[in-house]
Amino acid sequence: MLYFFPKLVACLALCLSWRSAAAALPPAFETIQSLSDISVVELLHLLDTGAVTSRDLVQLYSQRIAEVNDELHAVIEVDPDALAVGDQLDRERAAGRLRGALHGIPVMVKDNYATRFSTMQTGAGSVCLAAGSRPREEATAVTKLREAGAIILGKTNLAEFSGARGRHVPQGWSARGGQTYGAYVRNQTACGSSSGSGVAAGLGLAAATLGTETAGSITCPASFGNVVGIKPTVGLTSRFGVVPITPRQDTVGPLAQSVADAALVLEAIAGRDVERDNYTSAQPWDSPPRYTAALNASALRGRRIGVMWYDGGIGFGMDYWANKKQIRRLFDEALADLRKAGAELVEVPVHNGDGKEGGPLHVPMRNESDYIHPDFKEALARYYDNLVPDEETSGGDSGAGVIRNHTQLLACLRTEPRERGGEYSFEAITTIAEENAILKSAAGAEAWTAYVNVSTATGSLAMDSLRDQNLDGLVMYMDLAIAVASASGLPIVTVPMGGLGGDARVVYASDGDGEDGVLPDLVVGAPGMPQGLSFVGDRWSEMDLVGFAYAYEQVSRRRRTLKPWVAIDSDLEAVRRDRGGEL
Repeated sequence: MLYFFPKLVACLALCLSWRSAAAALPPAFETIQSLSDISVVELLHLLDTGAVTSRDLVQLYSQRIAEVNDELHAVIEVDPDALAVGDQLDRERAAGRLRGALHGIPVMVKDNYATRFSTMQTGAGSVCLAAGSRPREEATAVTKLREAGAIILGKTNLAEFSGARGRHVPQGWSARGGQTYGAYVRNQTACGSSSGSGVAAGLGLAAATLGTETAGSITCPASFGNVVGIKPTVGLTSRFGVVPITPRQDTVGPLAQSVADAALVLEAIAGRDVERDNYTSAQPWDSPPRYTAALNASALRGRRIGVMWYDGGIGFGMDYWANKKQIRRLFDEALADLRKAGAELVEVPVHNGDGKEGGPLHVPMRNESDYIHPDFKEALARYYDNLVPDEETSGGDSGAGVIRNHTQLLACLRTEPRERGGEYSFEAITTIAEENAILKSAAGAEAWTAYVNVSTATGSLAMDSLRDQNLDGLVMYMDLAIAVASASGLPIVTVPMGGLGGDARVVYASDGDGEDGVLPDLVVGAPGMPQGLSFVGDRWSEMDLVGFAYAYEQVSRRRRTLKPWVAIDSDLEAVRRDRGGEL
């Protein structure tokens, strides 16, 4: 069955954008043989020339997922209708009709994106929320991907409820998908919450993926997944149909193997959606820029880039202190690459809350709960409104019942065995729904004051430097970028900068406090573990940041210096053999 009819205007605009991206990439498609290293534009060339079909790609990606998913748990489910969709898109391509810039390209989305037109469920990793939950409308970002011609191949695993499931729950764990592991070190953390999206993009389990970020959930998985992640300005991409945490900070964005691919996907999903996400009304243009036009290897030449380094470490996703020297060495190598690309680097001191350089970073991150907790409860209630009534659902396989309000959700989390984490016995009640938080209102003065305090204290670290020193952008290690940009809604583009060296210490998640519920074998630091460099700018500065990241990527070429520990056999070589010649 056909579920989607493309819009001609969107098709024309997106087709022009992918052709501009093609001009920024090498033409030697015949030398590319692995889905682990091929770009979206190169895949489009293979599709256009008939070397492969969308059906071929769906089959190959599905086989790759099957080969590694029992080990890594990066994917929750694959759409059984994806082959039929691929066949339809192949017929359209043969007839000369292209829907848009991603026509026939398989992508995956995080399990908090509402999807329709297939048997796939949407649960934000929760078997409770997924059971029988059928949305009236898809997430806007998913609709935009379909309009661009993408095939929604499946749902990626995540930290349940985007990391807000409960205390002591490991990053990347969900009841629906289990524990996600990274691909570069055995039992490696994939970080969270878009853990499966980072792993899937890095291993070539799809051509690209979508994640979401509230505080680090694209940036950190991109860093540890050895991929590019774009955390857009809050309001650049619609959050409608995405299981929320807080509308003040939530944003949706791509993870991909290259800056060019990430820019291409961002182009497809960016734009206003005022009636369903009024944050998008703040965009300073009628339609967003074409981000692929920023793919210029000279984009850093003569630009003033502020270098921010916080010696204390924030600690997102790993034990920073154990491998601080190794991280700093990678960071210094990245700075050298930035200079090679023509950037003028300006050291920017990072002051703590007392106005002193160095020492503990006294940004009031702990006060986030004063607005995030009530925000979540009220935003989730609006998400329930997009679900069809009980009488129109047939239920799911959970037996947990159809969730329609917060009380039902909490009751299910307390009683559903799969939600308890088995032997690890995770807390049944979600952190974001603690009783003291339920009594507060997201619209109340207390929540607003807390948000203003946190966003001002963190965002000023970046904005004051950009203004006072006449900087074009900032570069920093990913954990500081998360602290600076999350509450303030600033954009981040994260690019691979290599892996920890052989002298790195192996660190486990349970090494610190030994708290119950932390997987004892989850590695948070080790030789070969990928690290990311983050570019941060003012709101709506994605065009500049994409250009800076691309110019750095062309000089550094760090992604291919690391090899996953898992091996995948299914690849384009099989299609080559079947076709009896070169791709």
